[in-house]
Amino acid sequence: MRFLGSGSEYFRIWIVNLLLTIVTLGIYSAWAKVRRLKYMYRNTQIAGSSFDYHGSPIAILKGRLIALVLVIAYNFSFRFSLTAGLVTLALLAAIFPWLIWQSLRFRLRYSSYRGIRFRFAGRLGELYLIAAPVLLAVLSGALAGAFVDEEAFDPPAWFAAFFGIAFLLYFALVPYLHYRFKRYQHGNSFLGSTAARFTATAGTFYAIYGIVFLISLGVAVVVGGIVFAVGYGFYQAGGEIPYVGIAVGIIVFYALYLLLIAAFVVLLQNRIWNNTTLGEVRFTSQARMLPMTRIYFVNIILLFLTLGLFTPFAVIRSLKYRLQVVAAMTTAGMDQFLSDASAEQVAAAGEGAADLFDIDIGL
Repeated sequence: MRFLGSGSEYFRIWIVNLLLTIVTLGIYSAWAKVRRLKYMYRNTQIAGSSFDYHGSPIAILKGRLIALVLVIAYNFSFRFSLTAGLVTLALLAAIFPWLIWQSLRFRLRYSSYRGIRFRFAGRLGELYLIAAPVLLAVLSGALAGAFVDEEAFDPPAWFAAFFGIAFLLYFALVPYLHYRFKRYQHGNSFLGSTAARFTATAGTFYAIYGIVFLISLGVAVVVGGIVFAVGYGFYQAGGEIPYVGIAVGIIVFYALYLLLIAAFVVLLQNRIWNNTTLGEVRFTSQARMLPMTRIYFVNIILLFLTLGLFTPFAVIRSLKYRLQVVAAMTTAGMDQFLSDASAEQVAAAGEGAADLFDIDIGL
């Protein structure tokens, strides 16, 4: 897989999008998203051919207006009354999976490769089952926070123990829920009528989270040692602030923090793509932790020095690396694979009709 975009090209798109979005009070953001995605898709190639994006700015604007209304309703409902706030939160929780489902369908429906459209065939009911533990946790936390008065409420020991155990159980479920969502997303994606498959297991995701957890423990030990060393140096200096030591400590802390983020991103990308197939096409990803960390570290420094103007260059640097370590392989040849996918697409063309709720929330 190749990415042909450059930071200088994308900067021109980014700065125009930013200025027009500000001038139009955010309305142009939908058109900005289409311009951005068209640039990204058309500069991403597999076997010498590019992807394309066909999304409608109006559909994206509709989705953003819906999201804006929901946010406003949530913010003001609690000011009106506790009951109104809880009812609004419950309604938001009820429609949130539907919004995600619509976004998945929209993004794939308006993406193509060599003129063949992608599509998403996941069932809404399955997504509600996947999201149920998350929605239950959010609603439970909101109810507990709403009815607990910090000054007057003195919870019994069993109450605190119950919520503590519930929190630990939910935390233990996070890798499994992440796995279920990626299986739902990748396993229900199609190019034409050629189905994708996701062969990873829940254990794959628990391994990812476990490795990142162990790395975070190492980061905590190193940062703790730095804090101790700086404090000891402060004491030895007779109360003089060791500015050099503090600066070194801050740099090391952020470098290790970026290493932690890079570890999660790299492990996740490799495990997901190495377990994804599209018909006869098999994907491999060979991203590495240290190169990803270097990219993040340089990006952060240059973003700080340029007051954010390096943003488009940072986006391109990260995206280019993450795409160029992915390869697509097929024994039959890409031309034969696409010929089969295109022929199947003609027979299923009636399923691609746009429905009334043709929106993109951007989730």
